[in-house]
Amino acid sequence: MSRKFLGLLIAVLVVAIALSVTGCRQQSSEKDDVTSVTTERIRVSGSGTSLPLVRILTDEYSRSNPEVEFVYLPGLHSGGGVRGVAAGDLELGAVSRQLSDEEEELGLKYVQLSDDGLVLATHPSVLIDGITAEQVREIYRGEHDNWATLGGDDTPMTILDRNEDESAKIILRQYVLGPDLEISTKAVNLFYEPDMVAGLKSTPGAVGYFSLGFGLSEEIPVHYLNLDGVAATVENITDGTYQMVRPLGVVAAEPVSPTIDGFLEWAQSEEAMELARESGFAPHLSEGE
Repeated sequence: MSRKFLGLLIAVLVVAIALSVTGCRQQSSEKDDVTSVTTERIRVSGSGTSLPLVRILTDEYSRSNPEVEFVYLPGLHSGGGVRGVAAGDLELGAVSRQLSDEEEELGLKYVQLSDDGLVLATHPSVLIDGITAEQVREIYRGEHDNWATLGGDDTPMTILDRNEDESAKIILRQYVLGPDLEISTKAVNLFYEPDMVAGLKSTPGAVGYFSLGFGLSEEIPVHYLNLDGVAATVENITDGTYQMVRPLGVVAAEPVSPTIDGFLEWAQSEEAMELARESGFAPHLSEGE
């Protein structure tokens, strides 16, 4: 082997070793960078009505705070969200009502994020602009089976309803139906709000009720009805013209962790409220604002 070839071989080996060492150092450095960022997981569940707003806010918050990961578990309704936080199974519980007296005794922190209109809606095939509270009562008593009797086209009516313990049904009874109205046996009872939305989208002649904020934020292709001449809009909810509303909020365990506290503080900021407003919700303003 010539000295020239041997020198060239040694030079190649030196370069290869140098590149290998540099690569190891770079990989080690990258690994150190990754492991230096600690991700904190925040488990969230609860009311299917409140979760769309909470998800909008958490998605935006995570963009500026990538170290916080919000993990959404299957929906549990408001009561399940409260119990989940109290039991330590959730860090945030979404609720679409005020806490009950019994829940207040659990010592949880409750933050109202927004008001949300409960809107009466139909399948797009129903060609009427609005409805009166008395007509809503007539519908749910089973006195109408065709939209022609209410000034619409000759379209058979399908009545969609929710369980009595759901916040949507509670609000509908409070503002329109009254506590004693007996629901027609023709009404189709639905357990989850997404089922109500799916029914309104897919069933010609269907009528029901659900979250205005959810409908607007997801651009649900249904027909919204004015109630007693008042449109369900964010503006009308904010100024009190449209009164069939419910609160949307979250609960967290006390003492609140710094991570949760940081999110809750941001969720009540003007930036977060504007995001909620643009999405179709009516942000909750503290007294004096």
